[in-house]
Amino acid sequence: MAREYARIRVSINGDDEFEALPADAQWLYTRVLLTDASLSAAGIADWRPSRLTVKAADMTKARLVAAAAVLERRRFVLFDLDTEEVLVRSYIRSDELLRNPKMAVAVVKAYGAVASKSLRAAIISEIKRVRSESPDFSCWTYKDTGKDLADLMKKADADSAPYTNAYPVSIGDADSVPIANQNTNQNGNPDPGTEYQPEHQSDSVPIPCNLQPSTYSHQPEGLSNRGTSPAEAEPDPPPPHCSNHPGGTNDPCRACGDAREARKRWDRAASERQRAQREAEQQVAYEAKLAAIALCELCDDDGYRGTHVCDHVDRGQTAAKGSALARAALEKAAGDE
Repeated sequence: MAREYARIRVSINGDDEFEALPADAQWLYTRVLLTDASLSAAGIADWRPSRLTVKAADMTKARLVAAAAVLERRRFVLFDLDTEEVLVRSYIRSDELLRNPKMAVAVVKAYGAVASKSLRAAIISEIKRVRSESPDFSCWTYKDTGKDLADLMKKADADSAPYTNAYPVSIGDADSVPIANQNTNQNGNPDPGTEYQPEHQSDSVPIPCNLQPSTYSHQPEGLSNRGTSPAEAEPDPPPPHCSNHPGGTNDPCRACGDAREARKRWDRAASERQRAQREAEQQVAYEAKLAAIALCELCDDDGYRGTHVCDHVDRGQTAAKGSALARAALEKAAGDE
């Protein structure tokens, strides 16, 4: 049965993190995503940006995608562009869907309909968090949901791999989104934290990502080598123990403590370098994808030819060239006889 209304807590009006969002991002979140008819009990909705611009007279695709990038960076939502799905990340938790066993059945069913592996992992983490925070909910032992939920929580969650943003911040707008652990509870719940938010959540939430650099037949000059040069070899990490205790010691040792701190700093710096490299590669792939779509005369603004993802290959022209070559070969063979 389709939803007749969307639940938005009035406390969202006092939510500092939500009110720190730009107007377009707030509009996209509350006016478009939370009220989307396709939003499932798992928090998944269809994501076709070009079709959403009609929701406001002055909305453009560029503005809408920029708003989506802000929501993603602050982890209000997550995207999978390949499967055209968006996850309102804390929807299950904020709407307390698992409090009601019958709604828990709907959540389990909706999870099964999610195509994206990365968004599935995020949903599992949300369910695990609800289990940790609300162990008294009857859904965990209810005959129709207990086993199904237990089986779901055995699946891969968001700790399995880092999530790379589907919408990288544009190069000229890199400072528009703060890099900090943010309140991401869309419905105004004062406790938005999540067990899989790392220190710099806005850059990398551990969720797998399907978006990888792709090859396009219409890749413009200047993009092919950008950001793809071989990475410099990582320097050897400093030892985590002092030279007197190379294997470690249980005894107090100031030098070992200093060595551990130095190793932690090195690990953080290495992680930041890897994150920056991932985002650079992601940016190149994203720009190449947009350029390929812009140059292709066969697909729409979303990169679709009809109902299928366009590969930017004009098969009619290719077939015509093939036929011409075949005819030329036959004519040449006939002339040789």
